[in-house]
Amino acid sequence: MTSTSTSTSTSKASTNGSGQAKAVLDRKDIPGDKNAYVYRDGKRGGRWCLYFYDRETTNRHRFVLKDGNGVHPPATPEAQDEAWMLGIAKFVELKGKSDRGEAIQSLSWGEMVKKFLLKERRRISDIPHNGISKARFRLIETQLRWISDYVDDENKHVHKFRRNAFLNYEVWRKERAKEFGKAIPRQTTINQELSTLRRCFTEVAVTNGFLTRDSVPEIPSVKLPKDKKHRRDDLTAREWEEMEKVMRYYWTKGKTRLLDNQYKTEKDSDGQYKVLWNVGRKGEQRSQRGKRQIVHREMLYWMMRISMDTGTRIGSLRKMQWKHIDKSTYIPKKEQAIWVFINVPPENTKTGRSYRIAAPIAKHLENLRKSNSFTKPDDFLFCNQQTGQPFSQRILHDSLCEVLVEARLADWSGDDTNNRRKIDIHSGKNLTWCSFRHTYITMRLQAGTPVAVVAANTDTSLKYIEEHYFHYRAEESTDQLGKGRRFKEAMTELVWIEEVSDKEAKRI
Repeated sequence: MTSTSTSTSTSKASTNGSGQAKAVLDRKDIPGDKNAYVYRDGKRGGRWCLYFYDRETTNRHRFVLKDGNGVHPPATPEAQDEAWMLGIAKFVELKGKSDRGEAIQSLSWGEMVKKFLLKERRRISDIPHNGISKARFRLIETQLRWISDYVDDENKHVHKFRRNAFLNYEVWRKERAKEFGKAIPRQTTINQELSTLRRCFTEVAVTNGFLTRDSVPEIPSVKLPKDKKHRRDDLTAREWEEMEKVMRYYWTKGKTRLLDNQYKTEKDSDGQYKVLWNVGRKGEQRSQRGKRQIVHREMLYWMMRISMDTGTRIGSLRKMQWKHIDKSTYIPKKEQAIWVFINVPPENTKTGRSYRIAAPIAKHLENLRKSNSFTKPDDFLFCNQQTGQPFSQRILHDSLCEVLVEARLADWSGDDTNNRRKIDIHSGKNLTWCSFRHTYITMRLQAGTPVAVVAANTDTSLKYIEEHYFHYRAEESTDQLGKGRRFKEAMTELVWIEEVSDKEAKRI
């Protein structure tokens, strides 16, 4: 029976003039499925193959047969029985995938990453909450580069990943950062990378049927210490006062203090601090570019002041235009010279919606208009004086680094370059432009402003403020804790406290 069927197929192949018929040699059907058979492919040197028709997707597949060691059956009619056994095993595997709704063809790690990045690139949009920003896409690219380095095999099929393939990623990631001389990533950074990995598997491999949800490798979540889980770094009152002073006195003028190797201001013969200044490179330039850079410093100073006095997100500040500033006739005329109302434009992250706030920044805006050449309603408050476009992320980053170093809150890192300014912050905090917003919220709460008012004026929720922004500092809370209470002073000096502290320190 078998030989007759085979000879018949071979005879047809020799007499039929179509290319497909000539390719199918020594055909042997799979029992129970008339659309699956083992055959020799005349176009592939007579290699034994399996033809399989997937009814679920209506796709046709042809697979070259080989055993577990990658060895192909001999390309001769005599090897039909060997090819037949391999074909049956492959058919059972493919049939099972089809019945489970899985894709028949396999997907490599490199292909999955490319498909995911292509999908994310299409989501890039300037419309709030209508996609992602370009910066967000670059971050996703970087995250997947780290993970691809960990996988170390772009051709590895996703269905061949072990269940525990990514359980050691956290340890590897930290060791790899050390190896490259980079800062050890925070737990939150690693969690974000693992979250992107989870999305990659789900939105490509699972959605397209290459894997089922149960067959996705286990992707862990890094646990955070309770005291750091919701931490948002802000500035203390002293840190902000020092920053504001150095900006106002000389940074906005393109100048810097005379500093020694220890970054300390030199003293004259009377022991007093010198009030001499060194004009920095930017200040020495008399070109139009140099003059613009000085104006940019003045504008960045007012940008920091406004951020500190409004708590507005940096994304919204960059998009703010003069037409967004408003005044109200419902408040006394004297207060109108202090308070303005801002229709805060939406940014492409967070809530992605506009909202209205009250801010005591009328004087700041008045000074900003003196520096800014772009003051039409549709012009941006903080913009490049040559192009009129919002300040770039690089200008914002570099300016903050300069100010923190001049304020003696940070030092330049050993690998700092003009292309990418890098600093080491003394306090170990992660201070960014967002820190001004965090500081505003924290200071308003410490001043006794109701949480509900702070939440409404910063476009965030009550719960989010309580969990993320308010940092309790005992030394700064005595006034609030003592309101409405009467206390008696201690009759003796509290020397015993210092004695106990000294003994405890020696014991440790």
